[in-house]
Amino acid sequence: MRTVRLRAPSWFGAPLRRAAAGGAAVAAGALAAGWPYWRDHPAAAAVTLACCGGFAVAGGLLAAGRLGRRTGAAFTAGAAAWAVTWTASWNAGAGPVVSVFAQSVFFVAIGVGVLLYPDGRLDGAVARTWTGVTAAVMLGGQALLCALSRPAWNGFDAAVAWPSVAPDREAFGCAYRGVTTVEAVLAGVLVVILLLRLPGTGRLDRRYTVPVAVAVTVGVAGALAVQGSLIGRDVTLDDVMEVYLVQGVFATVLPLAFLAAALRARLAELSAAERMQRLTDPVSVEKVRDALRRVLRDATLELWLWAEGGYVDVTRRGAAVGDGPAPGRWRHEVRTSAGEPLAAVDTDDRLRGHEPLVEAALVAGGRALETVRLQAAARTHLERARDARERLVRVQAAERERLAAELQRSAQQRLRALEELLAELERAVGPRAREHARACRRELAEAAAELDGLARGVHPAILTDAGLDAAMRLVAGRAPVPVRLDLPGRRYPPEIESTLYFALCEALANAAKHAGADEIRLSVRDEAGRVVAEVRDDGAGGAGAVPGGGLAGLTDRVRALRGHVDVESPPGRGTTVRITLPTPR
Repeated sequence: MRTVRLRAPSWFGAPLRRAAAGGAAVAAGALAAGWPYWRDHPAAAAVTLACCGGFAVAGGLLAAGRLGRRTGAAFTAGAAAWAVTWTASWNAGAGPVVSVFAQSVFFVAIGVGVLLYPDGRLDGAVARTWTGVTAAVMLGGQALLCALSRPAWNGFDAAVAWPSVAPDREAFGCAYRGVTTVEAVLAGVLVVILLLRLPGTGRLDRRYTVPVAVAVTVGVAGALAVQGSLIGRDVTLDDVMEVYLVQGVFATVLPLAFLAAALRARLAELSAAERMQRLTDPVSVEKVRDALRRVLRDATLELWLWAEGGYVDVTRRGAAVGDGPAPGRWRHEVRTSAGEPLAAVDTDDRLRGHEPLVEAALVAGGRALETVRLQAAARTHLERARDARERLVRVQAAERERLAAELQRSAQQRLRALEELLAELERAVGPRAREHARACRRELAEAAAELDGLARGVHPAILTDAGLDAAMRLVAGRAPVPVRLDLPGRRYPPEIESTLYFALCEALANAAKHAGADEIRLSVRDEAGRVVAEVRDDGAGGAGAVPGGGLAGLTDRVRALRGHVDVESPPGRGTTVRITLPTPR
């Protein structure tokens, strides 16, 4: 696999100038070859010279491109042979015999060019056999007709050079009909070969080959019909020239159809970037894959993105790209401008003949893929940060619980033990020392009470022992505003209970302190894998989160567990704080 780079279409600049020069040369040759006829038929001259020149230009352009290069070379040779065909108009010397054989070469070149399209190979024994038989019939049949005829029977002057061997009018007529019939059969076989190729071509190739097959059918049928019109009647030179003229017009349909197909392919390359951009907005790996499938007309195309040292498919699962493509598949790699792996596509091998279009689509898709990769990397980092925050919350909840238990078990026990020692000391000493001991006991009692309150603030024991329901009922009972509760009896994971407890305490404190409410409603319920808690008051409303405020801290605490907080507080209509947390499955 290699890096794909967008290349400019190959028909501009020198290739176009060479094709135009070749067309002008062929047209000039046709003008010289048919000058005696053109002098009296200027309209026919204009049509024929345009056909010959256009045939050569189309062949030159096809030969300069990547789609149908050998077809273009065959058409260029055919155009030159067609120009030579008009030497019959001189009706002298070897011109007529050269003309009839040039006509045969012309039709052979057309047939071979059609079979070579688009990959430049004669695929299959049938195509190769057709080529050999056609060359033998067109050239050998023409030699047979010349041997059995005289020049006048073909519309030429009796004095021209003609390879008559055994002229026989009846034999010539039979041979003419026989050769024409075989030519018609060969033309039909050519059309059948093209039709049989269609099911085996890819959707993209079919888009270009169907118009060509239609053009071949029309052009060959027309040329043969005109040729058959000469059977069974006396022929003049004007008749021959008219047949040549009409056959040239029909034949010119072929290179124009091939040229139109190649132009469509080039336009597809030029528009690939715009189509890819339109089809991938907004950007995602799935959209890029689907856009490539539509632009390249391959529903089987697979796309893999480079991520963390290996390829993954659109579902982010690993892909065994290193195993190589399966038979009939073609694999292409896309790299960044820095040369680093970006993506790889696995597609139908028949797209190999449309490599410029594939490259244009992949370069456009590569830009989108770079965006996707950056987005994926950002999502990965964000996910890791969220995981880290979630783990931190769990650790904090566990640490609060441990610290509260440690305070109650260790520090408070020591303070009470010291208080008991002071009580014994108080009973054993005199009045003045007893008074000092009482003062120490009072200080120790206050310190123990404060430490007990601190332990409950760090993590209330009732939350650990009895759960959220009991803990919130205790908090609601101490609130300065009546609180109506709707709480489930179930337990939640420790980090969920801890986060909900402190968030609800903060929301209750804000409502009691700032809302001026007469009543507060607190509810907790389960909804499809989530726990939803609401604190609703009937106060003044207009509340909102401010940096460093209670609601802001509440929101940060909830977000650490991938939850979210919604605050609805229209002025004069109370405030509702809704806390949503995902619950583990």
